[in-house]
Amino acid sequence: MLFSILSLLTGANVQRTVAHAKRNSIFIALAALFLLTAYALAVTAGAIWLAGIYGAVGAALFLAACALLIAVIALVVMAVINTREKRRARERRAALESMAAVGIGLIRSQPLLTAGVLAAFVAANLVGSKRED
Repeated sequence: MLFSILSLLTGANVQRTVAHAKRNSIFIALAALFLLTAYALAVTAGAIWLAGIYGAVGAALFLAACALLIAVIALVVMAVINTREKRRARERRAALESMAAVGIGLIRSQPLLTAGVLAAFVAANLVGSKRED
């Protein structure tokens, strides 16, 4: 009952979307499982190969150092992306605040124009294109 009401309100088939998301999540989980299996087997093969060259302890230390290096690189990349995202969020917030200030000034100075823009926005949303899935 709730899905049918929600489907009518959103104009989309919610059950089809849920089924699509479930199917995709199952295939992503399978792919992740086999990817992790392949990774574990590759590390094991590398350890066996390196043990023949450097010995068991040397191979283990080399693989541990490689894993540590990859983890540090991943953390640095994450920090850079987070910093960039915070800067963009600050810029968006500043732009939104300046647009709000302009909007408030426009509302105070020209209320008739504001009412016309609001009516056009509402009409565009009511008459806008309705896509069928």
